[in-house]
Amino acid sequence: MLKVGVVGAGYIGLVHVETLMRMPGIEVAGVADTNEAQLAPVAATHPGLLVTSDYRKLLKDPDIAAIHNCTPNNVHFAVNQAALKAGKHLLSEKPLALTSDQAKKLLDLAEARGLKHAVHFCYRYYPTVQEIAARVRRGEIGPVREVLGHYLQDWLMHDTDYSWRLDPKVSGRSNTVADIGSHWFDLAQFLSASPIVEVMADLNTFVPRRRRPRGAVLTFAGKRKGRTEGVDVKVEDYASILLHFENGARGATTVSQVCAGRKCTIDVQVYGAKAALAWNHERPELLWQGERDRACEVLRENPLLQSPSTRRFARLPSGHPMGYFDAVMNLFSEFYAQVRGDRRPRGQAPAPPDFSVGLDQMRIVEAVLQSHRTKRWVKVKRPRG
Repeated sequence: MLKVGVVGAGYIGLVHVETLMRMPGIEVAGVADTNEAQLAPVAATHPGLLVTSDYRKLLKDPDIAAIHNCTPNNVHFAVNQAALKAGKHLLSEKPLALTSDQAKKLLDLAEARGLKHAVHFCYRYYPTVQEIAARVRRGEIGPVREVLGHYLQDWLMHDTDYSWRLDPKVSGRSNTVADIGSHWFDLAQFLSASPIVEVMADLNTFVPRRRRPRGAVLTFAGKRKGRTEGVDVKVEDYASILLHFENGARGATTVSQVCAGRKCTIDVQVYGAKAALAWNHERPELLWQGERDRACEVLRENPLLQSPSTRRFARLPSGHPMGYFDAVMNLFSEFYAQVRGDRRPRGQAPAPPDFSVGLDQMRIVEAVLQSHRTKRWVKVKRPRG
């Protein structure tokens, strides 16, 4: 059994805990959070589990092999660095830190210590997303020309909606682009098999002043009763971005958290010289293939019909749609296969997104912010070699 500790017991922390508890060979040894009110339901639901307000207790436990960091952005770097220095394998929520310089330090530290590391870009682990990536890499749609799509939500529509993600001291310099835009960028690069090299961005804050509750607020917690105070918002809730890819493809995306009725609408379309492939998170079990001279096709996730390298991600018989928890479990399974040192068969799907991917995403977000400030195209900074 591999013992694992989870730091952070908010919305995404509980997703990690519940997923880990489904996995054979994994034992959740403890959960830490400075907010003891968030720990109470964890302790009640899982009696006997160590719950603590001091995450360092998990790091000091020699039996804990890996840490999952599910804390707010402003403490990602400190927790990640401490976990690596304690010799723990590490799976972190994005972003790795508040700056790309800090993220680079974490990547270097993890590599120097010989530890396994990953970032929770889970959407790439839906079976049909993996299938698109496999088909693009086999050249089935020809050279990629365009990558289009969006990621839309509505949970910040009203001026009474508030979250720590709107406070730059906690979230960093970006809200929507760093939060959901980074997921879309990861999908775009993964599915096109090419990095984003240049961006032109237009950001906006449609709700520049909000009512902040006096108490703590969890992401997606809904409306709260009680006293509020007015606060100015300095981070964006909307962005439209033009993209250039290394392989010559062009792209465009819109990310927004103020789109009425859109809860978690992710759409990615990859157009090649011969055909097109597309995926939408509201119908995650379906893969659409478009052709010029024949009827379009829709593939439902199916372990019997998918590519050999992607079949293992379709864990259920066709017709039993897999969901968000299953995508998370697929990523975790790939990560812990690395931790155990399992050999990857030749031709299998790409390795899970590691800290180099997390660092790359931070560099893209920084380029987007610079592009918006300067009103020009900005190259994504990537050291040569």
